[in-house]
Amino acid sequence: MKTIKNLYKTRYVGILLLTILLAFSCEDLLEETPFDVTDSSFLSTESGLEAGVNGLYNLMRELYYPAGTDAPIQASGFFRIATDLGVARIASSWAYDPNSYSPTSIGPTGKWDQLYLIIERCNTVISSAANVDMDQNKKDVLLAQARAMRAETYMEAYTIYNNIVLKTEPAVDVEYVPANPADIWALVNSDLDFAISKLSWGVEPGRYGQGVARHLRGNAAMWQQDWQEAANQYDAIVDNGTHHLVGVNEVFSGDRMHAESLYTYPFSQELASGNASAGGGATAFASMFVNRLYEAGSGEIIQAVEYGGQSFGWAFPNDYCESLYDQTNDNRYTTYYYDPSTYIVNNPDHPNFGQPFVSTEDNYRRYHFSLRKFHDENKPATSTDSYQNYIHYRFAETLLFGAEAHWRLGGSTDSKALEYINMVRRRAFDNDPAFDYTSITLDTYLEEHAREMALEHSRWFLLKRLGLLAERVSLHFMVGSNSTNVSNRIMQPHMVNYPIPQSEIDLMGNPNFQNSGY
Repeated sequence: MKTIKNLYKTRYVGILLLTILLAFSCEDLLEETPFDVTDSSFLSTESGLEAGVNGLYNLMRELYYPAGTDAPIQASGFFRIATDLGVARIASSWAYDPNSYSPTSIGPTGKWDQLYLIIERCNTVISSAANVDMDQNKKDVLLAQARAMRAETYMEAYTIYNNIVLKTEPAVDVEYVPANPADIWALVNSDLDFAISKLSWGVEPGRYGQGVARHLRGNAAMWQQDWQEAANQYDAIVDNGTHHLVGVNEVFSGDRMHAESLYTYPFSQELASGNASAGGGATAFASMFVNRLYEAGSGEIIQAVEYGGQSFGWAFPNDYCESLYDQTNDNRYTTYYYDPSTYIVNNPDHPNFGQPFVSTEDNYRRYHFSLRKFHDENKPATSTDSYQNYIHYRFAETLLFGAEAHWRLGGSTDSKALEYINMVRRRAFDNDPAFDYTSITLDTYLEEHAREMALEHSRWFLLKRLGLLAERVSLHFMVGSNSTNVSNRIMQPHMVNYPIPQSEIDLMGNPNFQNSGY
């Protein structure tokens, strides 16, 4: 069996100097600091360790919200679209296609590279901290952030790929055999328990606090079917009170740094110069899931910020997703999505100017139910570049997962499970108890999760954890360039695990490392 001294020495031989820039601060302009991943001497000082941790945040932001419009953002978009709630035109249109969902396709290859680059950086930071002479409490807080990110990344890697390499030290030999799941979860649990013990609840924007660490620990416990541990973690977040629901119209507006946010990825156009920079780079999420009304053949609509401005229309929430909403009473329908009933002809040169816009288009790109969660009110109408912040983990999800954990423990009428899920529902229904659930089933839970979390990061992982991904994708996920050729995409059961990139299999020299079915 082949081993390798450094997991990236061969794969990234050309990358000798990799720059990590200090993470964005809402208050200060931060200077750039070089960090050579192949030489940890930079991390031997307090300032170097701080810069190393800050750089990890930039890599995590790139993992979930990369700049540009090429493979990385399409790979990231996959997990939002390729569920039971999406229809794909371009972004993720290759999903579950036997001819392109393969060990050489862009999604699995790019995601593996990103995850293991972060893991290697985390290992380097964590290992180097032991030799840094600084206040121990301050060091522990930095370590807690690095260990939380390592845990999060390993959990992401394992739940996506199944067969993964477990590596906890930089520059050590690695045997290329699939890691034992028990060892993976032991590392994840240990890292997150340490983070919980060292992090505060109230932290500056852009930093992990105890809320996100406990949320991740609860998620890890759910994968391990440790329902009591999961319930304990989610309860702790609720009981502490630092995080709570905000108005449904506040969730995806402003800077997204409100009390519902467990963690929000910050961007700054002023500091932006690409993924590795303090401010990040221009992302396309604000344009990915929005139709192009301004292409309508009638000429009634011109580009406007309130309708999303310049957009790609790569993917959309599907008809099944739309059907789940009480369109009269559920405020999420007209807040999390662009409300079709409010489209007004805005071309002043058109005879229908000021009248309701009614589309007769049969092309999804030009007219389709569109997501507003990533709407950027500051994005110019003629640009797809967005520098808004993105809320990634939020309290509403804590409540929904907490409801599941208590339901698993206490059954369909468990009082805590009902309390949590109804907190989410009441927020959506103007605090009217008439819309409360009186019992919970798997279907009601999945439908409520869909209504609240549609096209956010967690849906794909929830369905996989429940063993329902292939079934529900085959029922509801759609692909096609327009409404005349859209059809279901059947997902083969083995596709719940991403294929291991062929380039990695070749490097490992172990064909048996590949997941079954590929």
